[in-house]
Amino acid sequence: MGFGTRSGRRRARWLPVAAAGAVVLAMVAGSPAGASSGTGAAAAAGAHASRPRSPATTYYLALGDSLAAGVGASPAADGYVNLVHQHELSRFPGLQLENLSCSGATTGTMLDGGGACSYPAGSQLGEAEAFLQAHRGQVAFVTIDIGANNVDGCVSGISFDLACVQQGIATAERQLPQILAGLTRADPGVPVFGMNYYDPFLAAWLAGSSGQGLAELSIPLADQFNNDLAQIYGAAGYPTADVADAFATDDTALTGSYDGRTLPQDVANICTWTLMCTNLNIHANAAGHSIIATAFDQQIDGWFAGGEPGLVLASSGGGLYALGNALFYGALHGAHLAAPIAGVAEAPSHRGYWLAGADGGIFAFGDAGYHGSMGGHALSAPIVGMAATPDGRGYWLVAADGGIFAFGDAAFFGSMGGHALSAPIVGMAATPDGRGYWLVAADGGIFAFGDAAFRGSMGGKPLARPVVGMAATPDGRGYWLVAADGGIFAFGDAAFHGSMGGKPISAPVCAMASSAGGGYLLAARDGGVFAFGDATYPGSMAGQALRSPVTAAAAT
Repeated sequence: MGFGTRSGRRRARWLPVAAAGAVVLAMVAGSPAGASSGTGAAAAAGAHASRPRSPATTYYLALGDSLAAGVGASPAADGYVNLVHQHELSRFPGLQLENLSCSGATTGTMLDGGGACSYPAGSQLGEAEAFLQAHRGQVAFVTIDIGANNVDGCVSGISFDLACVQQGIATAERQLPQILAGLTRADPGVPVFGMNYYDPFLAAWLAGSSGQGLAELSIPLADQFNNDLAQIYGAAGYPTADVADAFATDDTALTGSYDGRTLPQDVANICTWTLMCTNLNIHANAAGHSIIATAFDQQIDGWFAGGEPGLVLASSGGGLYALGNALFYGALHGAHLAAPIAGVAEAPSHRGYWLAGADGGIFAFGDAGYHGSMGGHALSAPIVGMAATPDGRGYWLVAADGGIFAFGDAAFFGSMGGHALSAPIVGMAATPDGRGYWLVAADGGIFAFGDAAFRGSMGGKPLARPVVGMAATPDGRGYWLVAADGGIFAFGDAAFHGSMGGKPISAPVCAMASSAGGGYLLAARDGGVFAFGDATYPGSMAGQALRSPVTAAAAT
């Protein structure tokens, strides 16, 4: 991993200020094919079946570069791969580790061979394919981190070769899908968990004002690089361990501390969890390897959790936070969006999700298919929400004026577009069979279409705060409305299980989602989450510095 020399003990070749500039340019690369921030585009592919694993399942296959090999951890047994192995032993008793990683590995050497390691099958991928084929049904899961070394050698002293950097990133974007396709062919049922990267060059902050500027500039470019990686993994149907988020790469608040200095939280984390601030070594230390392992554990545990619940939160800037057993397939952190994100919907497979922009742009992740968007089209009012069809082959968008836009197999059942409204529409919910939907307005008014039955509303009644969202009951015979103060209004067979109305909350509630058993979850703009009824509390983002406020939520 990293942008340094190809050796077992990697040391970044940079002067404190120049290195951040090098990595900034190293991270400049185009988005993977199909990704766009303006009109919305798909990063979707077929879902991978997670076939039941027999009690004989005994192997964990690890692939990657020096991080997977445990470099930086002392002792090496504290490397993230070994920690993941230890964690999963409780799920898979007798689990055996097969670690094929190689320090200095690039996507090219993983695919075609060469580099510091030799394999009987000719390459790390070839060896992995042979192992998977020889142990069909016995490999519980695969982890992989690869790609950062593709720009290794493009930096020399305080100069860089931009053409080399761009070629290295483009090569990774071409070869990583080939690697994933090879793993899938070798064993179509085995889950693969990818990884994005922390930004070691935040340590340039310690070099003074010029270094601080470069460190700050590296963040959005690191976001873009990591978005690209997550979208490539997601396009193959595999989740990503969000190491960048675990390291709080975007948290620039002056809440961190290192060596007696107050620092931005992300800089302090890099100093605390890597070797950058002690000996200019880009590798994670033992504490950092533990953070990486936990990021992998969250995705692995979520994959094998079955029907256990989770929650995804979407922020206006394109951030996506997977809580509980929800899986992370990518986000738009740091992307230049034509309009803020206004809605999110979970794919019925729980292996992907859509983000909807206020301009109608659609961004698809994991196996959530792209079926069209309103991005680039003139709208009478901004999009404020979305809902997916039961089979995930379509979705609706709703605008603030009540206009409905249907894509894929989502049928149009009517809208409030062109009708006078007492208050703007703020959200929607679909019926369980996908043959109807409800729209909810800020005054609590409800508009029902198709087979969605009207069960009552708050229209015309006094509200302490405006309504901001709704959720339907599992059988579609009722629904809840939620107000910005966390107040809940239940109609039909929707039971009232409590609310945050009248209670102190640090930020307004902005969305809600229902659980399979009839409970509900509320999400606040600061990432706070509140669970009621049988809804399991999945954790929250409250208290963490978010680059943009949460605007939407969806239950998995």
